[in-house]
Amino acid sequence: MQGNSVSVSQLLDMAVQGSPDKEAIYDLTRRLTYGELQEEVNRLASALVSLGIKEGDRVGVSLPNWHETVQLFFAIAKIGAILVPFNPKYRLHELQHILGNSGAKVVFVSQEFEKTGFESGEPNHLQLITVRYEKEGCLSFTDLLAGSNDVIPPQPAIDPLHDTFCILYTSGTTGVPKGAMVTHRSVVQSGMTIAKSLQCVSDDVFIILAPMFHIFGMAVNLMSAVYCQSKMVLLEKYKPKDALKLIEQEKVTIHHAVPSMLNLELKDPDFDSYDLSSLRAGITGAATCPPETIKGVREKMGMNLCISYGITETGTVTITQYDDKESNILETVGKAVEGVEVKIVNDRRETLPPGETGEIACRGFGVMKEYYQSPEQTRQVLDPEGWYYTGDLGTMDEDGYIRFVGRKKELIIRGGYNIYPQEIEGLLQNHPKVLESAIVGLPDATLGEIVCAAVKLKPNVQATQEEIIDYLKTYIASYKLPGKVVFVEELPTTASGKIQKVKLKDELMNRLEAG
Repeated sequence: MQGNSVSVSQLLDMAVQGSPDKEAIYDLTRRLTYGELQEEVNRLASALVSLGIKEGDRVGVSLPNWHETVQLFFAIAKIGAILVPFNPKYRLHELQHILGNSGAKVVFVSQEFEKTGFESGEPNHLQLITVRYEKEGCLSFTDLLAGSNDVIPPQPAIDPLHDTFCILYTSGTTGVPKGAMVTHRSVVQSGMTIAKSLQCVSDDVFIILAPMFHIFGMAVNLMSAVYCQSKMVLLEKYKPKDALKLIEQEKVTIHHAVPSMLNLELKDPDFDSYDLSSLRAGITGAATCPPETIKGVREKMGMNLCISYGITETGTVTITQYDDKESNILETVGKAVEGVEVKIVNDRRETLPPGETGEIACRGFGVMKEYYQSPEQTRQVLDPEGWYYTGDLGTMDEDGYIRFVGRKKELIIRGGYNIYPQEIEGLLQNHPKVLESAIVGLPDATLGEIVCAAVKLKPNVQATQEEIIDYLKTYIASYKLPGKVVFVEELPTTASGKIQKVKLKDELMNRLEAG
């Protein structure tokens, strides 16, 4: 089966044909087989058609990792409509932009939505459908399904290569969210690529911790599991203890997670009390994973952790091999997956030789079609030959392995020296008192920028600025040392677990100005 010829809806059809009675989903409230999932997807597809949703219409889904979320993703795809998934924690101005820009006709929401003050009908006469709660004047998901029938609506012919499966709005860490138009082929082939890389089979059990409204949860987790006809364990809200408990309870074998999740699990005070012997393999990505975390996962969780690289606009770009040598796994994000090309370029977008640091550019099956209704922003990152310029810095060696250096915009220039935050964050990860940290550049009249470390300590420990700086002195040049260390209760993160550096920078500047 070729990923470039399979739509999202066909992927589920194939799973149902192969394993109709196999458990597909457990989300702590229900267990569904693939056959039952398909039946409910068909009912939901009929219900969407009865609401007037047609091919090409946009449908918003703002839900946690619930079984209803999975059903909606496949039902929307089945009728040729376009999914617009987004974080239930978004607030009013974010919602108004996403729903207004996408022109969604219907949006499925959880009770979290009530906190936003958003009213049904605005914009575009938008219809709200409530999931797992009731609201006067709104149709509920339960009533929608109850009023539906088993008649499968006519299914449009989908071209997986060119037809849009979803519009994914970037997290907005650097401005107004942009809607990346992602094809059926992108998410399906990303899922297949990950499954093949990890040698996944139908007996595997996936735990899906990353939110499915994010590319990592959707393509790397959901589509990969359905391709394998595997069972999926969905966790609505991530807590390390809950994840560890479910791994033990459901005998999870495949554990994909962003680095911050893996780090928190390893540092859980009760870690040693859980039986994690079922774990076999997993992927980490979406942020830099420190070598100590990788080693910890491989040694203490006993699983084969592969490192991947990709962003919303590109899908899966690189991955380390299942049996790769340790240095590649600890130091790189792997090499280009089949169907993808990668190059490192300078500011004039000229290809650089191996070993030189530049911007990571890629083209292939995962690259978005464009930013929805944003031709100028599309032109800035996507050239006529199909190369997408990521804004990430990296190097490539002679064997094609990519080392991720950091975000172009996060680069700190102190007195003419380039400082990459990821290097310092990786070192702080090993400090015995540090739970999490983030490095940002703050303006300085003399040096241009200084390094500021935001540090979240482990529970019930204390540390001083001098202690942190003295620790770093033994590892890095003095110009890279933080000029300030600020201890914080929490670090602001996106739903996918990435630290929001722009927001953090603003918070630190306000705090330091207030004295």
